[in-house]
Amino acid sequence: MRGTCAAAERERGKQEAMTGEYERRKADRQQLAREWQPGEPLPTIAYTEEEDALWETVTAKLSSLHHEVACANYRRAADAVVLNRQRVPQLAEVSPVLTELTGFHLRPAEGTVPAKRFLGTFADSGFYATQYLRPAASPYHSPEPDVLHELVGHAVMLGDPVFADLYRAFGRAARRISTPDAMRELVHVFWFAMETGVVYENGRPRVCGAALLSSVAEMESLDKVQLRAFDTADIVAQDFDDSDCMPVLFAAESVDHLVTEVRRFLTRL
Repeated sequence: MRGTCAAAERERGKQEAMTGEYERRKADRQQLAREWQPGEPLPTIAYTEEEDALWETVTAKLSSLHHEVACANYRRAADAVVLNRQRVPQLAEVSPVLTELTGFHLRPAEGTVPAKRFLGTFADSGFYATQYLRPAASPYHSPEPDVLHELVGHAVMLGDPVFADLYRAFGRAARRISTPDAMRELVHVFWFAMETGVVYENGRPRVCGAALLSSVAEMESLDKVQLRAFDTADIVAQDFDDSDCMPVLFAAESVDHLVTEVRRFLTRL
């Protein structure tokens, strides 16, 4: 019994050390983002061998799932925004590619950015991206935005002209609205369209949202999710918890249908 307890204590200590190291790396990268000023070179992150290995493992699994469930717009954009599979790419490597394709550029974020600033930056073709990587203990679903989510999810979608223009439309809406209720509705529609968006292609649901595209767990459970028709009135009334896999998603009839419905909603704000 004493040996069992000692082994458990050692394992607990090991996990605590790993958690502590993760938090230290995250804090260092947040500090770099805090100190960055527009016009300066994007911060360069010294990712560890373990982080590069985690990136390689997860992106290989995601790529396989993308072939099965990602929308056609995403797959085309992924051919243009080619992310390194063997190591974690730097924002400075990806940002110029986006600028050439759609005019977007990346900015470092220390963590979750307030909604009005995060969304409003899209109007200037800017996107705030974190630079820390999820812990190894949760490789297939991150409860917070990490660099894998930002690059595999958002950056690739920002390489598609149709979706890049839709991001900019969200940004213009965020800039002009002034009430908390309107901002809450905007956040809800952004979440269910751009983070957890689903469209039908050839009669089958296909993923177009960044949070789904960067989560193995979300894509593997797509057939177990309740899919509702994409209706912005229903969407703004639907609560969500962005720290866990989604039990309810809204599926548009096509990418064109999603874009039309979102733009109609944005003009009413």
